[in-house]
Amino acid sequence: MLKTNLELPDLFEIEVPGDKSVSHRSVLFSALAEGTSKISGFLEAEDPLNTMKSFSKLGVDYSKIGPYEYKVTSPGKKKLHSPSDELDFGNGGTGIRLAAGLIAGLPNIRAVLNGDESLRKRPMKRIIDPLRVMGSQIKSFNEKETAPLEIVGRILHSHNKHTAILSSAQVKSCLMLAAISSDVELDYEEPELSRDHTENMLQFLGGNLEKKEGHRFIIKPPFSFKGAHFKVPGDISSAAFFIVLGLLAKKGNLLIKNIGLNPARIGILTVLRNMGGKIIEEDLREECGEITGNLRVYPSILKKTEISKDLIPSIIDEIPILTIAGLFSEGGFKISHAEDLRAKESDRIHSMVHNLKKLKINVEEYKDGYEFSEVQSLEIAMVESFMDHRIAMSFLILNKIINLGLKIDDSSWIETSFPTFHSILARL
Repeated sequence: MLKTNLELPDLFEIEVPGDKSVSHRSVLFSALAEGTSKISGFLEAEDPLNTMKSFSKLGVDYSKIGPYEYKVTSPGKKKLHSPSDELDFGNGGTGIRLAAGLIAGLPNIRAVLNGDESLRKRPMKRIIDPLRVMGSQIKSFNEKETAPLEIVGRILHSHNKHTAILSSAQVKSCLMLAAISSDVELDYEEPELSRDHTENMLQFLGGNLEKKEGHRFIIKPPFSFKGAHFKVPGDISSAAFFIVLGLLAKKGNLLIKNIGLNPARIGILTVLRNMGGKIIEEDLREECGEITGNLRVYPSILKKTEISKDLIPSIIDEIPILTIAGLFSEGGFKISHAEDLRAKESDRIHSMVHNLKKLKINVEEYKDGYEFSEVQSLEIAMVESFMDHRIAMSFLILNKIINLGLKIDDSSWIETSFPTFHSILARL
């Protein structure tokens, strides 16, 4: 089994930037809400900033009033207008998919939604088809049905009921925002619970959401929102990199403060605890509809565990760094039921397998995951990021733990989600 060289102080405290998912939604809901809002703890990374820039072109004013704090002035959803040029979401899959739903339900708005080279490879059919069922006028300019997307907003009709084949917070939120924009009803069911930040924010603003048996809910109009204070907690997907680092340290303990602990997002804690990790939750509280608290992480001996299918939606972004934990686990690591990994910023199944093989790890790739036995040694190699921030960060954490001199071909993609990652890592 691989051994770690990293030692932490007796108490090492860090804070990670605001939750990317909640930051995107704070931009969208503050645009829908008439009047003045405030956003605190906003993630000032490329993806959510691109969403903010895009909605400023629709008539919303976002002005920075302090570190990670913004004042938002919106005329309300009925007075938003068409942009003068295309909306550029950069690398933000969440931004473009959620914005597509919101804009699709606004009559008399016409917009083209686009992004960078990586984003233009990501599938959009998953939102195009159900939006068309609701009556949306949305089209792609290519046969693959990827960005750019052209949307002519219109009043949509209620959708009763949408049964999702895959649990996807982006698809779910896209349809919810479409219904909210058009003031129509949506009945939605998914096989497993995906991130529910959109549901929480809707209820925080006083929207009507009725939960049904299983993973089904109905939202009903009217959706008339006024300005509010949106408090964004720290991003557990960003914290995950340092949680794994803290578990794999030889000594010391790590305190990560002000982390969002939404039950739909803490599958990473469940899996790491099942692997033998000691992680303690402290100072739990609720802010803006989200559970927030501190995490204390202790060095632990990890072992292989079976990751159940129902956990996959809540750990989908953390699987790359979970794989790094698996390199140090007794018995190795296996992930399955995760085919949606192939539709992220990169094909993360291929990206991880490719890089693990470069490190001379005997890994077997499957359609929906991969597997390797207990690892005894690694070889130094140049890791390929595949234009994917989470791939780059995962292998940088690995290099910090074992200090082997691994190199990353391009770590600039980290700016899309975690601009302070390098500075926190340097403190170690």
